[in-house]
Amino acid sequence: MTLRLAKPLLSAAVLLLLTACSSPATTHFYQLPAPSHSQPESSMAANNHAADNSSAGKSLFIEPVKVAPYLNGRGLVLQTSAVELVMARQHLWADALDQQLQRQLRQHLSQLASGYAVQLQPGAQSTRLWLQLDSFHGSADGYALLSGHFLLSGQPLSQPFSYRVPLADDGYPALVTALGQGVQQLSQQIAAQLRP
Repeated sequence: MTLRLAKPLLSAAVLLLLTACSSPATTHFYQLPAPSHSQPESSMAANNHAADNSSAGKSLFIEPVKVAPYLNGRGLVLQTSAVELVMARQHLWADALDQQLQRQLRQHLSQLASGYAVQLQPGAQSTRLWLQLDSFHGSADGYALLSGHFLLSGQPLSQPFSYRVPLADDGYPALVTALGQGVQQLSQQIAAQLRP
């Protein structure tokens, strides 16, 4: 009798354990924060068309952003020691990081680069921007780290950049916000290099 009672209880316990293990953890998706007062890309495209037909002003085209291979995954990255990087499994970029960065740079520089129309397609006279991102992750001590270099056409040397932005709070949302602030600082550095 004890054996008959134990069998159903064991089966129920195994079923409960399997159900608990198979219930999926919540996945969170992130995108970099949009610049305040940003111009929609459809409006930017219309302005670019007008700028192409005008001899006044200069144009800027942002080439596809290159990111270090470890940043090609969907997960946000956290540096846990001097030699270890961990990619999150439930905290993911909503779309590819290189595409988000190119879009962010277009939005920021359309506001910051005075005298330039940011284009979605390159023109014959466009100034071109190339960006290589070597780090774009969080650190265990509460910072967002961004580094790499950029090159503007017509300039002989690439310009290095390195930012360490403190997180305002714990957690991945604060990390994404701080990375967005780093992109804003990078955009200001690029805009300062553009000749009016």
